[in-house]
Amino acid sequence: MKGILTFEGPVIQFFHKTGELIIATILFWLFCIPVVTIGASATSFYYAVIKSVRRERGYVTSEFMRSIKRTLGKGSLLTVGAIIWFFVLWIGRQQSSRHMALVYNVLMLVSICILVYIFPVLSRFELKLTGIIKLSFVMSIRYFYYTIPIIAGTVLLAWLQFFILPMPCILVLPGVWCYGITFVMERALLGYMPAKEEAKKNSQSVETDAWYYE
Repeated sequence: MKGILTFEGPVIQFFHKTGELIIATILFWLFCIPVVTIGASATSFYYAVIKSVRRERGYVTSEFMRSIKRTLGKGSLLTVGAIIWFFVLWIGRQQSSRHMALVYNVLMLVSICILVYIFPVLSRFELKLTGIIKLSFVMSIRYFYYTIPIIAGTVLLAWLQFFILPMPCILVLPGVWCYGITFVMERALLGYMPAKEEAKKNSQSVETDAWYYE
């Protein structure tokens, strides 16, 4: 019984991780306020959750800010590009015939699938914008059995949050969902990373300690 209530015990660890997820979620919402920083905020949200909360490396706040500084430029460009792209698709759909509307719907669905991977990819790899988009597109197809459940789950949780659950849950639910996504997203990301031994030998990893191999 005493072991359960120690700092390393399951009860304290549960509340500790929950607190970290709440902090990460608050930071995520705050950095989404300027709108153009949504991409960098989502990237840093994933980065902080997987590294600090799940892998227990560093502190949530410092890891989030570290990622923001590294990905702000690319994340903002990807955000603006995504907003313009979806706006163009929406306008095109509104002004098209029934058959062309189907084409626009397919393009929107494909674009959403790519968005699932864009920001986790940005958090892990040092690639140009075109490289990030291409890799995200390939991953969305290769891991479609991850892509569809992630999209469906996100839509369901958004519906629950805004129509069923009390608003304070908005400070907890995104962090919990992000934490859950890491278990499948990391499998996808590791599929495009060099083996641990090779990464250490060639220094190809973004970070020298290669925490993401654990």
